[in-house]
Amino acid sequence: MVDDVAAWPTTDDRWHHYHEQTEHGPALTRTENFLPYHEGLRNLLTAGTLVDAVGQLFGEPARVFKEKINYKLPGGAGFAPHQDARAYAYGSHHITCLVAIDANHVDNGCLWFAPAQHRRGLLDTDDTGCLPREVAASLTWRPATMAPGGVAFFSSFAPHKSDANDSPQARRSLYVTYSPGSEGDLRRAYYSDRAKTMSEHEPGDGAPPRISTIGHFQGRDVSS
Repeated sequence: MVDDVAAWPTTDDRWHHYHEQTEHGPALTRTENFLPYHEGLRNLLTAGTLVDAVGQLFGEPARVFKEKINYKLPGGAGFAPHQDARAYAYGSHHITCLVAIDANHVDNGCLWFAPAQHRRGLLDTDDTGCLPREVAASLTWRPATMAPGGVAFFSSFAPHKSDANDSPQARRSLYVTYSPGSEGDLRRAYYSDRAKTMSEHEPGDGAPPRISTIGHFQGRDVSS
């Protein structure tokens, strides 16, 4: 199903593909907003085991807030230390379900987490919405290695980061973020606001491409 989505053409008004420049040439780095257009993924992520598990973590039924695929193909860039909550203007708390499509290991850029730090709420950020260098350096980081098909759940307040993919294998991962059902359907408002924010962003000369409302992505623009 992820291969299906990756093969879709680029559009301006439906799903959103993002690309980066790598040593191997331009590469697809992320796809967002694909659930309305793929029945199989929609069924997998909105009903059944995954959403029920998130509901247990919330203590109430969960609803999809947003979804993305990070491909991190060979040579794909990493992400600076950050908390997802900084990018989410709607809802009080979110839980993301990570599904490993390929093996996630240190060489191909798996996630690193700072355990238990989500209990501190929002930490200080720099002008890109990421953790300042001194804050990130003060945390203890552990890699989250995963086999294909592995699943992990983490809070939007959990600090995390990842390195570049220095291996010849892809590190594709599906990320589905949920919000408490009692807060209503926030997905439409999030993607509407996100589209406006992204359209207003003008990357500076040599700046990494913006693939989110915060500047955590460390890749190179395809025009570079």
